[in-house]
Amino acid sequence: MIIIKFLILGALFIISNQNLHLGILQERELFFDTYLGWVTNIASQILDVTGYVIKFQWLPK
Repeated sequence: MIIIKFLILGALFIISNQNLHLGILQERELFFDTYLGWVTNIASQILDVTGYVIKFQWLPK
């Protein structure tokens, strides 16, 4: 539920910051490109953090 709210809030920020009107085809395409780039960037960051956590040495020597 929190993840869905986060994604919707991100979409609303993209729409408002770039003053997009989703009824116009060109602006809708710009929104989808920007939103996909944002989601891809988040996924990349999650993979980086997950990789770091997996490589972290959890047990004491």
